[in-house]
Amino acid sequence: MTISVRLPPEEQHMLEMVARRMGRGKSDLVRQAVRELCQRLSADNRTPYSLGQDLFGAGSLAAAPTDPMKRQIWEKLRAKHHRMG
Repeated sequence: MTISVRLPPEEQHMLEMVARRMGRGKSDLVRQAVRELCQRLSADNRTPYSLGQDLFGAGSLAAAPTDPMKRQIWEKLRAKHHRMG
């Protein structure tokens, strides 16, 4: 399969310099880079949840207010949003 990639001049220059220094073709280097990136990303199956898992559920819900007026507002908001606890 043929894929065309547009590189900014500075990235194109870097690729040409590395290819020349290593004695390899630019296409060969790009294929290697894509392969290594795909392997690294597929092996790194961490999700946003797994990254923060130790933080989730660490706390508890705040206690209901003791002030009668605040308690009344708290109960209305809890009922409105169907919250338990």
